[in-house]
Amino acid sequence: MKRQHWAGSLAAVACLLASPAWAEPGVPPAEALAVQPWAGISFETTGGSRDFGSLEGFLPLGQVPGQQILFLQGRARLDTAGFLGSNLMLGYRTLGGDRTSLTGGYVGLDTQAHGGGTFYQAGAGLEHINNGWELRGNVYWPLGDRSTATSLLSTPFFEGNQLLLPTTRQVAMAGGDVSVGGAIATLGSLGTLNAYGGLYYYSPPDQPGFFGGRAWLAASPTSGLNLRLGLQHDDYFGTNVLLQTGFSWGGAGPQTAATGLALGQPIQRTMGITLGAEARVQAAIDPDTNQAYRFYHVQPGSNVAGDGTAAAPYGAIDPALGVANSGDRVYVQPGSLASGFTIPTGVQVLSTGPIQPLRTQIGTLALPGSGSGLLPHVPGTVVMGHDSLLSGFAVAPEPGQDGIQAQGVRSVTILDNQVLSARNGILLNDVSGNLIVRRNQIQDASESGILLNISGQTVDTADLSNNDIHRAADDGLLVRAADGSQINSLQLSQNRIGSTGENGIAVLSDNSRVGTVAIAQTQITAAGENGVLVLAGAGGQIDNLALSQLDLGTTGTNGLLLLAEDGGTIAATTVADVTLEQSQANGVLLLAENGAYMGPVDLTQLQLAATAENGVAVLAFEGSRLGPLMLSQSNLGQVGSNGVLVLADTNSALADTTLDAVAIQSAGANGLLVLGQNGSSLATVTVNDLAVNQADSNGLVVIADSGSQIAAATLSAPQVASAGANGVLVLANNSGQIATVTLNGGDIQQASENGVLVLANSGGQIQSLAVTNTEIGSEGSATAIAANGILILSAQGSRIGTATVNGNQLTGVGAAGIELIASGQSQVGTARISGNQLNAIDGDGIFVLTEGQSQISQNTITGNQLQTIDQAGIQVLALNQGQISATQISDNTLETIGTDGIVAFAATGGQLATVTADSNRVSQVAQDGLSLFATDGGTIDRAALVNNQTQTVGNNGIFGFADGTSRFSTLTVVGNQIQESGNHAVELGSESAQPLCAQITNNQSIATTNLDANLFVGANSTLQVVDLAQLNQLNNGTFTQINNAGATTGSQGNPPCP
Repeated sequence: MKRQHWAGSLAAVACLLASPAWAEPGVPPAEALAVQPWAGISFETTGGSRDFGSLEGFLPLGQVPGQQILFLQGRARLDTAGFLGSNLMLGYRTLGGDRTSLTGGYVGLDTQAHGGGTFYQAGAGLEHINNGWELRGNVYWPLGDRSTATSLLSTPFFEGNQLLLPTTRQVAMAGGDVSVGGAIATLGSLGTLNAYGGLYYYSPPDQPGFFGGRAWLAASPTSGLNLRLGLQHDDYFGTNVLLQTGFSWGGAGPQTAATGLALGQPIQRTMGITLGAEARVQAAIDPDTNQAYRFYHVQPGSNVAGDGTAAAPYGAIDPALGVANSGDRVYVQPGSLASGFTIPTGVQVLSTGPIQPLRTQIGTLALPGSGSGLLPHVPGTVVMGHDSLLSGFAVAPEPGQDGIQAQGVRSVTILDNQVLSARNGILLNDVSGNLIVRRNQIQDASESGILLNISGQTVDTADLSNNDIHRAADDGLLVRAADGSQINSLQLSQNRIGSTGENGIAVLSDNSRVGTVAIAQTQITAAGENGVLVLAGAGGQIDNLALSQLDLGTTGTNGLLLLAEDGGTIAATTVADVTLEQSQANGVLLLAENGAYMGPVDLTQLQLAATAENGVAVLAFEGSRLGPLMLSQSNLGQVGSNGVLVLADTNSALADTTLDAVAIQSAGANGLLVLGQNGSSLATVTVNDLAVNQADSNGLVVIADSGSQIAAATLSAPQVASAGANGVLVLANNSGQIATVTLNGGDIQQASENGVLVLANSGGQIQSLAVTNTEIGSEGSATAIAANGILILSAQGSRIGTATVNGNQLTGVGAAGIELIASGQSQVGTARISGNQLNAIDGDGIFVLTEGQSQISQNTITGNQLQTIDQAGIQVLALNQGQISATQISDNTLETIGTDGIVAFAATGGQLATVTADSNRVSQVAQDGLSLFATDGGTIDRAALVNNQTQTVGNNGIFGFADGTSRFSTLTVVGNQIQESGNHAVELGSESAQPLCAQITNNQSIATTNLDANLFVGANSTLQVVDLAQLNQLNNGTFTQINNAGATTGSQGNPPCP
């Protein structure tokens, strides 16, 4: 019947085209048919694809004008859906010898974009024109993938035991067409009207092919304007109107045979790739098995006898589970089941409560009817089978029973369930394979909310995430691997835990291995013990631990406890973005003990509001190793003990430890305590930008004790607002050693003891010490630092190799500003105190003391500025057999000093080998400007006062003296300016049996109240003054008042006295 219909139509077209409207009136010359490039735009509708607009062009590649041409024609298309397409064709045409006929052909490539990619098509065609008749044929052959991805056309539905999917897809068709036509009428000045008709055939993939026919009229009413109107019909696309309008410019333009055969006319073909929409209904298929899904439907409580189909569901779940095989699904409607149940191997039990996604051949879909929010009630325990799934049930077991239980099975999935008043809400015991437990709600568990417990098993992945556990008497979520078990990947994220009697989350690896542990985006409201506990014990191992975005609420012990014990290992550990409201022990505790290892460890962005003990504690005990450790960008609030405690004890080792940008609001003990003791070692300790607002004890403490060692301690820019003891304490004690100590850029505002205390005690050693560019004290408080600003002490057989105190500012200090002491047979190698500024000091400005058979090799005090010092400005003492080999005091400025300006004093067997005071400026001093004396068996071997200036001193400008038990051998007083002394400019005296030789030259005495020089000698003592008779002349004629009470002349020489 179809063929008869088309036969009639084609007969009508054939009658219409029986002869052209007129014959060719004449043949134009060849020159008029020379073809030039042209371009055009058009819009057209087609019967087999979307309407489109296009930009096209024609380019001759080579030609013999009026005879033949090789050309390239291209087109870029944009269809009404916004998708691009293109055509590129290579063609050839030749005119017959009499120029009344034309023959040509082409090959081409077409493209058409769609939502998921691009269709490609090869094309070819032939054409022949003779005496006004035009005959053309084209073929089209898709290349590559001929169809788009299948998509859902309408809502899926159940039928029988299958899920059916109404689907659709786009397909590219292979095919071809033929057409014939020519001019049928003249339109006067508007040219000719052409008529065409033809047949086409297309074949969609996986479907029968079909024939169709089309007829159309074409005209070019003006040069470059092309119009086409037609009609086509087939059984696939139906009846469609064909419309084309276009305009071209340049070249010879398209022409018909009536005006000369045009070698440059465009190729006539279907430009768009013919696409079809294929719609069908197919069963949902499992992409993994390529088998159709099978569903058994259950309507709890239904009295109608059912067979498990969608139309006749079972009234209970047991019949469905009895017939279900591996890969089948049991789909349960809302209602109450009679009891708990056991899921067979490979079966999935789903309810309509949550949205139930299903992977199919066309993507993931939601099961029809799912997402109602109504969960079927299960009055008993659900037991999982191998490779089983449970989703969307409200489980209420018998008292003392588990809610959902997996015992000795592999690979279970438990999703979107509610469990009420169970022993363990969800129990996974001795399971293996892959475990997924997500989006479950557990309330009132008498033991644990979720318990994963394996012994000797291997779990590839365990994802226990996004669960809500409201109350649990034991742990909220507990994972325990024991006896050689292995968990390759453990994901515990986005869980919300309300109240637990023990730990919020606990992960235990006992003689087992856990690969990666990730705990993230988790909230724990209240835990009776630890918020989060991670433990590796008895040789257990955790390879990688990542904790992030944890809100730990309030905890009965520690907020976070990471514990490696008994040879256990917790390897690469990252803790980031943890908040804690309150803990009754430590905020974060990292503990390695009994030969365990933990590290490297990176702690960052901790926000700990209140802890009863330490804010952060990092501890290594009993031969364990920990680190490297990084703690950064953290804020610790009210801390009951130490803000941060880092401790290595009993032959343990801490690798490099770094604190960066840590703030401590209030600490009941120390702000920061770093401690190595009992033969332990710490590599480098680096503290950057530590801020301690208030500490009841010390602000910052670094200690090496009992034979322990610290390779280097670098404290950069620490800030201590208030400390109950020392602002900064560094201690090497009981043979402990610290190789290098650097304190730079600190700010110590208030301390009830010392601003900075550095102590080597009881055989302790500090090889190198530097305290630089640190502000100590406060201008607004007279005694912001209650004791010494900086105290450096080597005591009880200890040693400090080098001590550098440079560029510090001290204000409002209650005792000495800077104090350096070696006592009890101790040593200080080289001490350099330089470039410091001291103001409002209640004790001595700078005080250096060696006593008790101790030694200081080199003591340099230079470039310091001291103002408003209540006692001595600079005082250097050697007492009780203490020795200072060389003392250099130079270029210091002292103003408003309460006692002596600069003092060097040896007593009770102490010895100052050489003392040089050079280019110092001393003014407004209550007693002596520069004072050197030896008493009670003290010794000063050689002293030189050179180029100093004293002004407005209460007693003597320069004073030197040795009593009857002491020795002061040589004194040089040269080039000093002594102005406005309240007593004498220079006063020298000796009561010693050992001679004192003095050279006094080139000094100036200005406005001295009494004597310019007062020289006195005790019985049986000797004071020699070089060139005594010329003393006035040698001192610029300013020593006009000289009292000589027993001094004798000495001779010039080197040394100047015999």
